[in-house]
Amino acid sequence: MKRKFDLAIAVLAVLALIGIVAWIMQLQRGLILTNMRNPFTWGLYIAMWAFYVGTAAGGLVVSSAIYIFGVKQLKPIAPVASVTAFIFAVAAMLMALPDIGRPDRLLNLFIYPNFKSLILWDFIILSTYAILSAIYTFVLLRPKIAASGISIPFVGTVMKRDMTAEEIQRLEKESERRAKILAPIALPFAILIHTVTAWVLATQLSRPWWYGGLLAPTFIAAALTAGPAVVILASLIVYGYRKDLQDAYRLLAKVSAFSVVALLFMYYNDFFVRQWWDAGREFDTIMLVFRDYLAIHAVEIIFMLLGTFILATRYNSVGGLVAGSLAVNIGILAHRYLLIPPAYNIIPLRVPVVLGIESFEWSYPIAVGDIRGTLMNPQPVFTAYWNYVPSLIEIAITIGVFAIISLVLLGMLRALPVYPQGSQ
Repeated sequence: MKRKFDLAIAVLAVLALIGIVAWIMQLQRGLILTNMRNPFTWGLYIAMWAFYVGTAAGGLVVSSAIYIFGVKQLKPIAPVASVTAFIFAVAAMLMALPDIGRPDRLLNLFIYPNFKSLILWDFIILSTYAILSAIYTFVLLRPKIAASGISIPFVGTVMKRDMTAEEIQRLEKESERRAKILAPIALPFAILIHTVTAWVLATQLSRPWWYGGLLAPTFIAAALTAGPAVVILASLIVYGYRKDLQDAYRLLAKVSAFSVVALLFMYYNDFFVRQWWDAGREFDTIMLVFRDYLAIHAVEIIFMLLGTFILATRYNSVGGLVAGSLAVNIGILAHRYLLIPPAYNIIPLRVPVVLGIESFEWSYPIAVGDIRGTLMNPQPVFTAYWNYVPSLIEIAITIGVFAIISLVLLGMLRALPVYPQGSQ
């Protein structure tokens, strides 16, 4: 088992290094190394940002539910859930850095804050959520940290104290009391990070694929799908499939499966309304999905439904939990990626054209932003459609970020005393 763990760490370290090198190259030469252009200004980085925001929420929702809704069967895995909440909140902020192109300009966010911008509020909410997750984790683990300490590589065990049974019991009661205070504060932030993230997109009137009131609820449903599935996977790594945790795994599997149903209902409700209009830019985005991005749409639907079926029927086995959790996360990942192409391939600037008794809208082309083709075989520098496919640099950086957060997550799960009493 240790050999497999060491091999996983080595592979993740190599991927992280490749991602860092790719990011350095992008910093040196600019976003021209990506396949994003003027007509397509957000791509894989923002899709992953939205995905990580969703996975971050599940952890704190699980931990908060213990004290708000009295879901005591989740209590043994609460520390792992809160750790994943912190890690993926950080991952979302980290994923936004390569998309900026010039990370040094983040200082402008603090020097010249624009409180009318939802992006600023999204940063504030996400940062607060990450801090709350870290505090929540410490509160939950404080008695165990005092009793067992934190294991730091090359340093050893720190923060361990010699304590009597009475002192440990007192710390446990204090920890329980503080967790009950934090839970009703943390849960609204878990909802807010998805709501504000969705508002960043939904308030863009020029992007009919995003514009509307249903985007925020679908973001929350996607979070309640991916988040519990991530907590299941992390808990299986730490605790394994123990008998005393079966009720927790069963509940998380059902929450994830039910949330897929809610997500798909809202998703296809929006599809039905747009299809019913049979005209306009909102209708055009649906046609674009089924014409140009049908394969991605098929992946999101098939994997979400497959994961739902597995989690609903095979929640009592390790294989079922792993397969179902991975399937729904693949589906949500495809769902997040599909946020981008239909939004950017409906050109916002349209000019009405009247020919005789017929009228239509002409999409005014946008300058690509670089010279295309060769001197002898030039390509148009204006376009009304951009066939975006992530470049190798984008893919390498994205995988690198995932490898970095995976290393940090595994390191934290090994360093912190997240195990229940008597499990080690």
